[in-house]
Amino acid sequence: MSRVLRRIARGLENLFIGFRQVDDGPAEALLAPPLLALYRRMSKADRAHSLRVLQWLRERGQDDPDLLAAALLHDCGKAAARLAVWQRTLKVLLKRFAPRQWERISRPAQPDNWRYPFYVLRIHPALGADWVAEAGGGELLVWLIRFHEIDPDPADPRFPLMRALQDADAAG
Repeated sequence: MSRVLRRIARGLENLFIGFRQVDDGPAEALLAPPLLALYRRMSKADRAHSLRVLQWLRERGQDDPDLLAAALLHDCGKAAARLAVWQRTLKVLLKRFAPRQWERISRPAQPDNWRYPFYVLRIHPALGADWVAEAGGGELLVWLIRFHEIDPDPADPRFPLMRALQDADAAG
């Protein structure tokens, strides 16, 4: 299934997330209290996604503590706005099929502007990385979160961890 179709399917699944329980136990076991507080600020849909990302990585033998923490926190910056399923879906579609419109709709906006959720979707990696750094997250964890939506340099020694996070994010 293509990445776009997978994201749309996850969006539809998230419409009903309010009726399901999310087991935050894996996050509680992995994250220090200040980082766990960031995780808990995330929406139920984002927490469920993060747990799927974590599970995907573990099923493939990944055990780097920063990578596993990044699985749980890579989208924590999205907590800066209330994000509807249609806004998340529109982001995926515009980025894929109409990137100029995505750039326009996601430009900086104030919280009372209708475009603010799209702005948060655009900047959530940097925002989340800053929050994680303030909460005591290490340099590698912050780097993984900050750049998880950017293609990494294959020459970077951290490349395998970033690629694993990105593959898990796409699958989750």
